[in-house]
Amino acid sequence: MKISNLPKAAKSKGSDLITIVQGNTTKVISVKDFKNDLIKNLSKLTSDVNSLKTDVVKKTLNKNNPTLSKNLKIPNPKSSNDAATKSYVDVNTSHRVKIDGTSKIAAPLTYSGAFSFKAKDLVTKEYADKLLDATLKTVSTLPTGRYPKAAKGDLFISDKEYASIGGDGPALQQGDILICLEESAGGTHGEASSQFAIINTNVVLATELESGIIKIASTDEVNTYSSDDSAITPLKLKNNLLTSSLYNRTLVDSANYKVTESDKGILAVDSRRAAATITLPSPQSLEFPEMFKITVKDEFGSSALKNITVNATGSTIDASANIILSNNFQAVTLYTDGKQYYTESNSNVLGQGSVSSGNIIQSGAVFPSAADATETMYSVSVDLSQFDYNEGFEFEVAGTFGNTGSTKDKIVELLVGGITTVTNSATPHSANVSFFSKVTVLRPRKYASAYGAIYVDGVAPDTYSSYQLNLDWSTTITVAVTAFAETTANNVIIQSAVFKPLK
Repeated sequence: MKISNLPKAAKSKGSDLITIVQGNTTKVISVKDFKNDLIKNLSKLTSDVNSLKTDVVKKTLNKNNPTLSKNLKIPNPKSSNDAATKSYVDVNTSHRVKIDGTSKIAAPLTYSGAFSFKAKDLVTKEYADKLLDATLKTVSTLPTGRYPKAAKGDLFISDKEYASIGGDGPALQQGDILICLEESAGGTHGEASSQFAIINTNVVLATELESGIIKIASTDEVNTYSSDDSAITPLKLKNNLLTSSLYNRTLVDSANYKVTESDKGILAVDSRRAAATITLPSPQSLEFPEMFKITVKDEFGSSALKNITVNATGSTIDASANIILSNNFQAVTLYTDGKQYYTESNSNVLGQGSVSSGNIIQSGAVFPSAADATETMYSVSVDLSQFDYNEGFEFEVAGTFGNTGSTKDKIVELLVGGITTVTNSATPHSANVSFFSKVTVLRPRKYASAYGAIYVDGVAPDTYSSYQLNLDWSTTITVAVTAFAETTANNVIIQSAVFKPLK
């Protein structure tokens, strides 16, 4: 307590005064005044102590229950047991990204391998380098004719021609580019080809000897088969097949129809209203005869009542002028060698049929294609092995002779296995007469027997019989009727033929 701070001494009795000496200073004060000043200072001191206690409580930690009501301000720590400050933490974590995005990255960033990248995530230098290595590449020349050692994205250009890269791979021309698709140790075609892509920069038109660019064939080139330097697409191939001899179908519902080359394929004939005549084009008129094949089909099952006649033009069908479909749902497939027509397959056509059991009946007028020639009108293949002893068959033919009374130039023969069994003699007869001929063949235990006859109006029948017909009953033979007309082809007309197995 400084003397100068003491109050002035009040008037007091001499005996009530106190002299206070402090340093070189002396001051006299009454006891009462001195006491009052002491009380005043002690009260203030008590108040300051109490205030200090409050601050201490507020600004220090309770060891049993530490609670902070406001921020502490302390110096940076010096030892491991010191409390850490904000500045200490900020400095030591400045290389990390903070939530508010305000921190600056001042040190390398690391993360675990399980980290999942998103569009706005930070990436490492390693990640960026790998991408750059795969894209920002310089082009190197191909060092050898082998696949080079390379990293993903490396580019190599061939500065010379190689007959076969990697020893067993494709040829490389000068300027062709190799791109490494994945890290490769290089090597032969078998070892490294899957790790590289080859870009041909000097592509030429493709030939049979050299690969290159090839153009798509036009529809006209496909239909005319005129190009040898273009490729056909699946769609054009489909369209071409749909008009080909395999799949094309043309509906015919008229009595007379002339076939064109574009009709190749299936000719679906409707003869429900009238008999139909189908006239084939001349084989010599076809642009592509070797590709012309036609199937004439009774698609509506009416040819037994109303026959379908197929005529050849300037040619023959298996040496006949025509062929007739007279059984319901019959069909015959025809092809040509550019000169004549031939049957490839058929169903129940007597002219070219084969039989194992049951009757085969053919009706419709047929005659030789020209005079002075013997031609087969109808024939049927017969499997003789189907017949047991005392079994066999009958073959009946009916027709007309033309407008001359002489028989020497109108000959009809029934042949069994190439052997003439029935034929008409030179007996004169009237003009325009009908005839009927028949042969019966049986299988006896020793020799085959055949008996036949031909009947002409107004003329005694010509007959034939044999008990020694030379037939091998384990084979298949042909039974046929032929006709010969010396002056006019249609002087001999075959109207019908019937084959009947006898079992």
